[in-house]
Amino acid sequence: MEEQKVVDSIPNDLEQKENGEIKTNGAPGTPKKDKQDSATPDFKLGDLVWAKLSSFQPWPGRIVQPWDHVKKPAGKKATFFVYFFGTEDHAWVRADNLKHYFENKAAMTKGVKGKGVKLLKAIDAIESSIRDQKDKKLTVSPYHPEDEDEIVPKKPTKDYTREPLSGKSKQLNSTRPDTPKKPRGRPAKSGRDDEEDEKPLKAAQKKRGKPKGTDAMKLSFPSPKRKLHTVIGGSPVKRPKADNVTFSSLSLYNSFQTHLAERSGAVPKADIKPTDKTVGFIGLGLMGTGMVMNLIKTGHHVTVWNRTPEKCEEIIKAGAAKAESVAELVKRCDITFSMVSDSEALRAIVYGENGAAAGMTEGKAFVDMSTVDIGTITGVEAAISARGGRFLEAPVSGSVSPAMEGALIILAAGNQQVFEECQSCFQAMGKKAFFLGDVGNGARIKLVLNLIGGNVMCALAEGMALAEKAGLNQSILLEILNLGSLSSPLISGKGNAIIAGKFPPAFPLKYQQKDLRLALAMADQVEQPLPLTAAAHEVYKRAKNHGFGDSDMSAVYRSINK
Repeated sequence: MEEQKVVDSIPNDLEQKENGEIKTNGAPGTPKKDKQDSATPDFKLGDLVWAKLSSFQPWPGRIVQPWDHVKKPAGKKATFFVYFFGTEDHAWVRADNLKHYFENKAAMTKGVKGKGVKLLKAIDAIESSIRDQKDKKLTVSPYHPEDEDEIVPKKPTKDYTREPLSGKSKQLNSTRPDTPKKPRGRPAKSGRDDEEDEKPLKAAQKKRGKPKGTDAMKLSFPSPKRKLHTVIGGSPVKRPKADNVTFSSLSLYNSFQTHLAERSGAVPKADIKPTDKTVGFIGLGLMGTGMVMNLIKTGHHVTVWNRTPEKCEEIIKAGAAKAESVAELVKRCDITFSMVSDSEALRAIVYGENGAAAGMTEGKAFVDMSTVDIGTITGVEAAISARGGRFLEAPVSGSVSPAMEGALIILAAGNQQVFEECQSCFQAMGKKAFFLGDVGNGARIKLVLNLIGGNVMCALAEGMALAEKAGLNQSILLEILNLGSLSSPLISGKGNAIIAGKFPPAFPLKYQQKDLRLALAMADQVEQPLPLTAAAHEVYKRAKNHGFGDSDMSAVYRSINK
């Protein structure tokens, strides 16, 4: 017993290497103790803590149930999901960066008045929570999603992988079986879908190795803004869905039309003479819904298809017909429009089984209005032309509001005859249509436009953040900007969103980041340096990693002003 006691007391890190063999200072074969087991404090769900992230000062928080879509960082060290008072952020924090709140309160609050206003507010918030929830131990964040679909909508039953430009045949489902509901508590696991519902998704790939950044902070996930609801007994009370995560595209369209009618005294676009050709429309996301509704309101005969069939129902009630597959829609219609989220989604609807290429016949027209890379658009043009079809690219400048109002700017290139045949449709969806020549020019100019907009948004966010830190009034700053030469709808609209702290997705941040990535790739092909855009792209990537991908691009301010 005496010998064993001596061996156990020898530190594990006093190892020596002799003749290529590792020996401990204890007896041979003595098992090493796990330092983590003895050093890790006893933390549990609901504990109030001081949590330290990177170089930041310790911050008051609560250990809560993690959100199901927020993956725990790799590694063997004990890690807890923490809700931060005051900032309303969440992050995984290692146990060695946590201290119990009450035991360390005196030390942590000593001289706190000199440590910043935000920390004082955070301490007030945790003390208020302690008073309000006396004798109740909460284990769930006040922002814990009631349903994981609020944050990460369900995946389609089949994943679509990227296809070569020639296109292999892939299954393109038009239906999705119902997913059984999971019991309340921790939300059921689910994948991610895009605001524009038609985006196909890959299965998530696990990243190996240690994430970049500090050891203390693995990932930070800001909370969706919503009204705080009391949580009793560890289960969140039923709460409404957050306005900036999900809402009805058709309801949004109707509210825009009511506003326009009140403003002008007449229904907009009522004098357009619709083409006698049959029109198909693929993609009923935020943009697509407004565009297709403006086609229907101006008397066009429209057939629709969407990967999630439920989104077709209200559009059908408004006067559209429904196709069971993309191929069927293309066969039935003279002109088919598509408005999907990205290059991968476009390849899926064109090359997939029962896709556009399968339904294409001599003389049919296919018009893609998505923002995609040049390689994808030229490949789609080749596939459509090889089957006797005619192709026009027509990406749009404008976000959700212009789409609902029928005020988009259309940037077309390709078959000029198709451009002429689409005039009544373009008038319904937009305020002006440009013909830019060869296929690819539409994608190029759209990426340049979004490059400029993304950089301006970044500069505005940095300026507003600096103004706040310098003690200036952001509202006065915005008023000055609106009165000067920098005045623009982007400055005004996004500036007001920053001041209000609300970021409903007029143009989701993840798409702005995608467009900057595509612009940088285009610049690389022509050897054009883009130092400002490269820096802005990293800022948007950081904001996306902080959980703002589905919010409006103006939410980049939240990441900059951390």
